[in-house]
Amino acid sequence: MPAPASESPLSPCVVVIKTPVAARQGVADRLASTGRRLAGEVSDAASEQERTAATLLDAPAHLGVAPLTISVDALDAKARRALAGARLVISVGGDGTLLAASHWVTGAALLGVNSAPGSSVGYTAIARRTNVARILSQIASGALLPQPVARLEIELEGKPLPPALNDVLVAHEQPAATSRYRLELPGARGLRAEDHRSSGLWVATAVGSTAGIRSAGGQPMPLADRRLQFRARELYRVEGRNAHLEAGFVEPGRHLLVESAMQAGWLFVDGARISARFPFGARATFRVASQPLRLFADPERWAGE
Repeated sequence: MPAPASESPLSPCVVVIKTPVAARQGVADRLASTGRRLAGEVSDAASEQERTAATLLDAPAHLGVAPLTISVDALDAKARRALAGARLVISVGGDGTLLAASHWVTGAALLGVNSAPGSSVGYTAIARRTNVARILSQIASGALLPQPVARLEIELEGKPLPPALNDVLVAHEQPAATSRYRLELPGARGLRAEDHRSSGLWVATAVGSTAGIRSAGGQPMPLADRRLQFRARELYRVEGRNAHLEAGFVEPGRHLLVESAMQAGWLFVDGARISARFPFGARATFRVASQPLRLFADPERWAGE
């Protein structure tokens, strides 16, 4: 018999749902004119998501829980308050949906449900339509517990941005333009500093170490690793000069300072949903956030890399 909702690790529960591409205004008609294959794939993904959402919304009811459902495209102030007050947050979509929800999760545990495994990577999601009822039962009974994972704290000119679960990309607003910035990394042996010209700089957590930074040559990290990792993309190397800060790690309690040398620089937090201008002379500080995220995850996905 499930515990009363007030005592259950499932309640209060907030479900954040992705809006399928095919359901977005005007998209379905445009896709239909591009060719059968693309339109068919998008339609199949939307149908799969609908089935997953129906299963997910039915499963908590059997456990005595009535979740609040929010669209990932409507994370306004009211929705953010609900996420901050939840005990369990469930994202239904792919990695992007989970990352968007994570920015506003404080003390809640976060469960990712890959709503369309046929077309979505869902690397951070351990659940799908076929096993979500069983996983929720395990959470309710205490048989499945969340893992504390490090988040990335960002301060831009002294003002905090939402914490990143995956990574931050420092780059020029034009992808073909050179990204110019200065790195400063204090350490036990003093301050190290370096000026870079590259196609951007990744700063990532362990969760994000298998994403963009890995494609740039970074190292996958165990899920429990509390460090941050940084790496320049396509760094321009000056002849006769070594690049000591092309890549490295930021230990807990330390920080990485980046100063922009771009008039049109930007910070992209966990993709493109959250971004901030990073103009010439602006400074951003990156450190391990004091509050980790409680994520239902499979550590072997990272440990086995």
